[in-house]
Amino acid sequence: MDENPYLGWGLRPVELADQAVLNPYFASLVQPLSDYTFSQLFTWRNSLRILWKVIDSHLCVFANGTGDLTLLMPPIGDTASDRALRSAFDLMDDFNAAHGVPDRTRIEYASEELLNRFDRAKLSIAPMGADYVYDVQRMIDLAGGDLASKRQAKNRFMRNYTYRVEEYDAAKHRVACLQLLESWKVHQDAHHLEEPNSNAIKRSKESIATALCLESADVLGLKGMVVYVGEQGSGFGACPGAPVVQDSGASAEITTPGTSGKRGPGFKFRGAQDDQTSCACAEAHPTIRAFTFGEHLGIAQSSITIEKTDLEVKGLAQFIFSEFCRCYWADRPLVNVGDDWGLQSLAWTKQSYRPVKMLNKYVLRKQATVMSGTGVDILATPQCELLSGPAVSANEDVVIRAARKSDLDAALELEKATFSCHAISKRQMNYLRQRDSATFLVAELAGQVVGDGIALVRQRGGRRTGRIYTLVVDQAARGRKIGGKLLDALLDDLRTRGVERIYLEVQQNNTAAIALYQRAGFRRIGALPDYYGPGEDGLHMVFEPQLVEKPQLTRDVA
Repeated sequence: MDENPYLGWGLRPVELADQAVLNPYFASLVQPLSDYTFSQLFTWRNSLRILWKVIDSHLCVFANGTGDLTLLMPPIGDTASDRALRSAFDLMDDFNAAHGVPDRTRIEYASEELLNRFDRAKLSIAPMGADYVYDVQRMIDLAGGDLASKRQAKNRFMRNYTYRVEEYDAAKHRVACLQLLESWKVHQDAHHLEEPNSNAIKRSKESIATALCLESADVLGLKGMVVYVGEQGSGFGACPGAPVVQDSGASAEITTPGTSGKRGPGFKFRGAQDDQTSCACAEAHPTIRAFTFGEHLGIAQSSITIEKTDLEVKGLAQFIFSEFCRCYWADRPLVNVGDDWGLQSLAWTKQSYRPVKMLNKYVLRKQATVMSGTGVDILATPQCELLSGPAVSANEDVVIRAARKSDLDAALELEKATFSCHAISKRQMNYLRQRDSATFLVAELAGQVVGDGIALVRQRGGRRTGRIYTLVVDQAARGRKIGGKLLDALLDDLRTRGVERIYLEVQQNNTAAIALYQRAGFRRIGALPDYYGPGEDGLHMVFEPQLVEKPQLTRDVA
């Protein structure tokens, strides 16, 4: 097998040295999407396996995140756009046919501006979300009744916490930001137990991209900000009595708490001297609890590409967004915060800031071709089989037991072998293994872990619900009904916890998995169109067990 799957197609990965070549293409756009910047391509290059090639004087950006080849945006150039588009389609068709996925050719993240450059009659066009765009000054002031809750949350943070704001410096802030990123991801995964596994994979990919951003922000020309937060209850945003620099980008002024300044009591420290300041904030040992990055986008927009906050610090998210706009983006009338990834909770949050416009995105296919799949690597379903694994004797008995810490390496390998971007890291596995709201089981055969399953429990109001989070079995252990045994054990454990309903999502064409779940008592409760990507529909299933008294599997905390 060819070690480089891109040989013969002239595709090359995105490197820092390509910035000067690619930037002029993006600069030619009047109203670019948030996806249309070099920094986005570079930071997501590993998560989505981003590649590029110039075809007929047009920039073509490809992704190979799921084994297929897609365009992440339509070809960008001045003339002969339809010819460049045909050539790009032909390249994707050839690649996908050679790799056994001939029906997955498509273009994603197509803007209205670029779509208008092509012959629409030859394209199948489907909506794909939209970027949320806000009035910058409104985000700074958070004025008006419709933003009152945001303004109040920001003000409560400024009253109740000691804090300071600094411009991001990789040498000074990167390690602490990485620690916050990992905590954020674990927190999000743990608090969204009933979400599809695909959402956890999206967070995993975003974490990879964010880590690369933290490393490369300066050379990419990104602006960054961090917020240190100390003890709650000081009464001032910054250290009482200390001089404060309030930097609006174009000018700065010195104030002290209690004096009239641009934003009321002093709140911002800048420069290396902050760490030597003798004040209450230093005594409180403040730590980085939020960071954000952004860049200019086209001629009228700024783009907030990343924002991560400690969700335990109330009002911090509202504060950093507003303050970032004030310090760095007040020279642009609009601020773009990207799309909502199809997540209902994220869509609600972004709508609550009252966007002034939405920049629509589309998926494009050739008119006569039926496509499927997605350019983002999405977990299709709880799996029952893997691609490879150790040989086992037919005479061995399968043991289903609670996962131990020593099982994590084997379970991680099972996840990696099943999913091209595994949903669960080793740290998250260990976290779930010890968490009361999770059941983590493994199947052991001949002393080897050949399968694992995780179920989650959530208390909502006066009732408990459960969810099958993952179920994997090694291919070499087929024929022993291990998937069914793991599923039965998970269901039994959920029954003992008083769970009234158990949910899962499964890819509609995964007939083997659907049959397994139906035999266990699951029934279909709804279709999920394009749930796993364009053309990749899913099924929502539920099981309502009768509560039984059975001994609960104990967890080994060693």
